[in-house]
Amino acid sequence: MGRSIYFTDLEIEKLIDYVSDSVELLGEAEGTWEQTAEDMENGLGSAIRKLYKGRRGEKIYAKYKTKRGKSKR
Repeated sequence: MGRSIYFTDLEIEKLIDYVSDSVELLGEAEGTWEQTAEDMENGLGSAIRKLYKGRRGEKIYAKYKTKRGKSKR
């Protein structure tokens, strides 16, 4: 189930900077790039895409689409 979270432009810019740097570092580190790639496919990529919406660099994450999973009851 989703929820709405509202950020200021400054908060969004800081999140983008931090997450982008972290993903880049993890993707280059030995033994973690596989996990980073899996995380990007399983939600992290679509979350970053949403952060970038309407900003420079949005195209980089365009391939990551939001996946809707079945809820377990």
